[in-house]
Amino acid sequence: MPRLRLADCLNSRLPALVGKCSGDVASVAGFVNSAQRRLLLCKEAGDEGWYGTFAEMVFNVSRGDPCIITQREVARLEQIDVCGRPIPINNPFAEYLQFGNGRIRRHHRPREFKDQIQAYMRNDSVTPLPLVNPPKIIRIYPGDPVDVELGRRVFVGGLDNNGNTVYTQDGLNLVKGSYVTLATPFVDQPMQFNEVLDIQKDATNGEVQVFQVDPVTGAQSMMISMEPGELVAGYRRYFLSNLPINCCRGHYNPCQPLPAGTPTTVQVTAIAKLELVPVSVPEDFLLFHNLEAIIEECCSVRYSEMDSAASKPMAQEKHVQAVRLLNGELTHYYGRDNPALNFAPFGSARLERIRINMI
Repeated sequence: MPRLRLADCLNSRLPALVGKCSGDVASVAGFVNSAQRRLLLCKEAGDEGWYGTFAEMVFNVSRGDPCIITQREVARLEQIDVCGRPIPINNPFAEYLQFGNGRIRRHHRPREFKDQIQAYMRNDSVTPLPLVNPPKIIRIYPGDPVDVELGRRVFVGGLDNNGNTVYTQDGLNLVKGSYVTLATPFVDQPMQFNEVLDIQKDATNGEVQVFQVDPVTGAQSMMISMEPGELVAGYRRYFLSNLPINCCRGHYNPCQPLPAGTPTTVQVTAIAKLELVPVSVPEDFLLFHNLEAIIEECCSVRYSEMDSAASKPMAQEKHVQAVRLLNGELTHYYGRDNPALNFAPFGSARLERIRINMI
């Protein structure tokens, strides 16, 4: 089915129902973004979410750095499959349970799980690629000359080459980081960084690319490319323990060198719960595909902001209608009588391992 755009909402009856003109793009976009956020976070969504709010993704993971850093559009990974087998995903508290295995190190293989691949949630990452052999110069390239003309700025926070937190004066404010104004062909931060802890930018017309530059050799490598509407950098990160070097060789001893030419990248597939990316212009795509549900939830947002006793039940009723429409959409596209089921009476002890089949 075609993806829903903000333009479709502007051309529908939605603007009139919320008391806005179809040409008031900013106000209608505010209602649509609020409606999407409420539907995405409401308790009725459950773990899987609504139709259109999850997607299958593929990641290439290196055994030398077995981490998955997701894109901006990903809220979390619901399921991960490595070499044709789903693996468990542990939350951050799993490594701090009393009498548990403790924090899993990169090449540590607990006795209880020496052959089991597992994923562990980690803190969010500011950049997909970290600083390598710091200190480094942070270099920023604008993607559109209009951003240079308009004086758009980029903010970088972190630790300088002495390991101290960077503080600078921005007008009358003391900020925990440093601002630079975009320039052609690039602009460098005035100090060298040992660690980057924060990257922010203004809304821009083009993508903004951030590079790390070696102060001695001048060699540079990209750290992050931020989209025009992306204002703050932050991405979910997962660590995969006991990851094989590739799906053909299985596990290996990290103390033994690999033969020359051995591939060390594993292709990992995952079902991702998508994050809301706010819409701002008519061409932007919505996270949800159900126009009628968006209309009902926008009306719920409007009623919830009215200061009257009668408006609160109306807001709740409109929200219920939106949830019903989303549930109906799931049934329409996935069916009601064929849910995904897993019947494993013997757990992971599959009988074919001992050459026994079930009749």
